Amino acid sequence: MKTRGTPVPTGLPDITAPDAEASAWLVHFASGRHDPAKEQAFAAWLDASPDHRAAFRRASQLWDGIAEIDGIEHMLAGQDTVRIPRQQRTPSRRGLLLGGLAASLACAAGTGLLLLGPSASDPVSFSTARGEIRTFTLTDGSKITLGGASRVEGLFSDAARDLRLVNGNAYFDIARDERRPLSVNAGRVRVRVLGTRFDIRKRTGQVSVAVEHGHVRVMADAAARDLRAGERIVSDAALPLGEVGTFDADRVFSWRTGRLSFVDAPLRDIVADMNQYSDLPVRLAPGAPAEMRLTLSFPVGQIGQVLAGLDAAYPLDVRESDTEIVIFASR
Repeated sequence: MKTRGTPVPTGLPDITAPDAEASAWLVHFASGRHDPAKEQAFAAWLDASPDHRAAFRRASQLWDGIAEIDGIEHMLAGQDTVRIPRQQRTPSRRGLLLGGLAASLACAAGTGLLLLGPSASDPVSFSTARGEIRTFTLTDGSKITLGGASRVEGLFSDAARDLRLVNGNAYFDIARDERRPLSVNAGRVRVRVLGTRFDIRKRTGQVSVAVEHGHVRVMADAAARDLRAGERIVSDAALPLGEVGTFDADRVFSWRTGRLSFVDAPLRDIVADMNQYSDLPVRLAPGAPAEMRLTLSFPVGQIGQVLAGLDAAYPLDVRESDTEIVIFASR
C-alpha cells in the first residue's frame, strides 16, 4: 500500500503534463491515421506554448530509441508482447513505425499546420532581400522581424540561444526563458536578454539598440549598460557605448510598417537606410555633405521621389544612371 508522502521509486524520469501530451500526439501520428481535425488540434497545441514544442522534440528524440525495442508495435497497439513468427521478409519495425510517423507529420506539414520548425540544436539563418520586410518565428516562439537586405544567423541549443545580426536591422520579440538567456552579437556590440522586445540597427561603423519592452543588457568591449523600455544607446568608432537616451518609438519602429523616419539625422545614415529598400544602390560621392542634418519621413517605396525632392530643396545634385544613384554636392 502506498501512503501519502512516501516516494515510490519507479526508475523513470519525472513526466510533465506537456511530455505526456507530446507522447500521445506522437503515438497518434505513428498510427498513420489521417485526421484533419486532429492535425488542426495538434497545430494549436504546438503553438500554444514553447513548453509544448520542447516536449514534442524530447518525445521525437525518444522515439528514435523506442522504435528499436522488440514488440513495441504491440505495446503501442495495446496488444500483448508475444513475438509473432514471420514467414517472409517484411520491412523492419523501425521502418514501419517511423514511416507511419513521417507520413502523418508530412500530411500535417502539407496542410500548413506543422509549426514545430527546426530542432533546438539546429542553426538559425534568416535573411531578407532588398526592399523586403519579413517576420520569422523561431523554435521557442520568439519572433524576429528583419528590415530590407538584412540577415540574422545563430544557433539554438538546450543550453543557450545565440544570434548574430550580420547586416541590416532587426526587431526582436523574444520569448522569456530564464534557463536560456538570448544573446545577439552585432559587430563588437553584444545584447543579452531573458525575454523582451528590442530593435538593433547595424550601419557601417555604428550599432544602435532601442528597447520597447522589458530589460536589456548591452555590452561592448569592457563597457556595459542596462537599458529599459523607452531607452536607446549607440555604439560607434569613437565610443564603445554612448550615453543612454530616450527615443520616439513611433519613429524608430516605423520601418516595420514600411516607413523610414529620421529626426535631425545625418545624410549618411539616411542613405544607408535607403539602400536597404532602393531598387538601385544609392551612394554619396566624395565631397558630398554626408553630415548634413535632415528631418524626413517617407514610405520605402518612394525613395526616388524623396531624392528628387532633396535635389530641388537642398544644395545637392542627385544623378541616376542605369546602375546607381549618386548624390553630389551642388556647385
